[in-house]
Order: sequence, then C-alpha cells, then structure tokens
Amino acid sequence: MSAAIEQAAKLLATSRCPVFSLDSDIHGCRSLIALAERVGATYDHVHGRDLVHEVALHTDIGGFFATATEVRRRADLVAIVGDVPPVHHDLLSSLAATGPDLAGKGRRRWYQIEGRAASAGGRRPLRGPKAVRVGSPDLPVDAVLGILRASLSGKKVSATFANADAFLGALAKARFPVFVVSHLTDVPALAMLQGLLADINRTQRATALFLPSDDDAWGMVLASTWMTGFPPRTGFSTGAPVYDPWLCDVDRMIAQKEADLHVWVSERDEAPPARRGGPPTIALVRGERPVAGAAATIRIGKAGLDHDGVVYSSRIGTLRSVPAEAPSDLPSVRAVVDQFQHALTGQDMPC
Repeated sequence: MSAAIEQAAKLLATSRCPVFSLDSDIHGCRSLIALAERVGATYDHVHGRDLVHEVALHTDIGGFFATATEVRRRADLVAIVGDVPPVHHDLLSSLAATGPDLAGKGRRRWYQIEGRAASAGGRRPLRGPKAVRVGSPDLPVDAVLGILRASLSGKKVSATFANADAFLGALAKARFPVFVVSHLTDVPALAMLQGLLADINRTQRATALFLPSDDDAWGMVLASTWMTGFPPRTGFSTGAPVYDPWLCDVDRMIAQKEADLHVWVSERDEAPPARRGGPPTIALVRGERPVAGAAATIRIGKAGLDHDGVVYSSRIGTLRSVPAEAPSDLPSVRAVVDQFQHALTGQDMPC
C-alpha cells in the first residue's frame, strides 16, 4: 500500500492535466473532488455519458420537482413518462398500494405516457401500478408530450393517439398531478415536459418526480454541486471550478490526448476500459488482481458492504447512511484519498 500511495502521489504531483473518473459514496466523492481541486484535475462520473442527460434536465431546462414522500401524500394522478428503470419499480408499487391523504380520499389514477421505444430491446414491463397507456408507438415521447400540451391549450393538433382525451379529462379534475420521469435522453422531451408542467401550473398544482437511473451517480451530482456550484464534468485547470459538458468530458479528453494522467475510482466490480496509448492510470477498484497496464492499483472496499457510508436515496429524496453488511479491512475511498493528500504535502506541484 505504501509503495502504491507513493507512486500515485508522484504521478499526481507531476501531472499537468489529470482527469478523474469517479464512482463512490458521498464521502468518497467529496474527498476526490477536494483532491481534484488541489491537483487541478477535471472530473466526471464513471458513467458520465449516461449521467449527462439527466443533469441536463436540471441545468438546461429546470422546472418543477417533488420528493417521493410528497408524491405519496399528495398525488391523486400519476403519469409515468417514458421508461422507468426496474430499480424503481418497487417504489412505484408502494405508491400504487397507497392513496393520498392530503388530496382527498380517492384512489390514485395511473397513466403511462409512452412513444417510440428508445432501443430495439424494448421495455421491461412495469410491475405494480396498472397504468392506462397514453401515446403511440409511431411517435417519439417529445411529440406525444407536445400534442398533449397543445391540446391542453386548446390548439389544433395534426395527430391523435389512444386515451389522449381521457388523460386530459382526468388531468383537469386532478388536485395534484405528478409526472414521473427518469432517464429521458432526449432534451426536447425534457423541455416539453417542463413546458407542459408550467402550463398546468397556471391554473392548478402539478409537479414532477425525478428518479435517477443510478442513485449513487446522482449522489455524486449533488456532492459536486454543493462543493463547487456545478455538477460533474467540472475541471479545476484554471484554479476555479469550470463546468463544461463538452470540454470536461473525460473520455473525450483521453481520446484526444489532452490528459496525461487518469485516476479511475469505482466501488463496483468493474475495471477501467483498456486504452492503447492512453495516459498512466491510477486505479482504485474492488478486484483482487492489479489492473492491467495501470501504474498503481489499490484495492478498496464498498460503502454499505465493507464499511459504513452515506448514499443518495431517491425513495426518500435525500441522503441516507448505510451500515456495513460484512465489515472488512479493505480501506474506504476516503481513507485512500486522505493518504494521497498526506503524501502530496511538500511535493512540488506544476504551475
């Protein structure tokens, strides 16, 4: 361990353009972002290409959002927009098994707004709520939302689809409708959804429940935002944090040989992708074997398994503590990064 820490500290101290790929609990992310600031690194999530679309819902569009707890107590109409990852099906099932206690005594009405499937593999069936399907397989989701929005405003539309009138009628009678959205990857669909919510809120209350496709990744987004003011794909090359989804794309920077050091951190059972001719790699992974081609490999534990940690939970809409299920001697990401910080003390950093 001491040799690996020393080697990693030397690489961090001499690097002029390091990049970090992160996947850890809140404590690990906080320590890594602090390290990135110290060495002038750019950081992104390990699965940044998927996360960037979810971040765009908040940074590019903005809108109305609620927590799952508020939805459980108030929503008398729930409209699921697009697909919801199976990891959230239990949450939707628990909502379907209860009724709102702050919006009358009626039962919740469920709808699913859907369009053309995003992938050839199709959708996994939604367990729990029996939702009335609204939409058409011939139209993308943003077009379906656009037609609903135009119809709601009394404008003429050139296309119709199943159950549109029934949904609009139920929407007009609802006291607190909620649109559940997850990994929509189409920015026009995100914009149209929030535009629809803005229109509804002129005469009644309505909001959205955002369910991230990866709770741990969304926890990193929140940690990054409260520490720097920006979500991932932020860099400290100028000393101050700079957010740029294209400029700070770690995969792009490595492919175009802009980075001279890659720090890969993942508490899951995965290794950094093999890159021929890429920069030296410092790998913090759970595997027992060294990462092929890495300048230093350090084995780490997982929050909630090997050690206690803090993670984001979409079920409660905030952070929660996770005790270790099988405590081990494997160090946490935060403990390893603390050793990096200590080893860097007294090192001559590049200008």
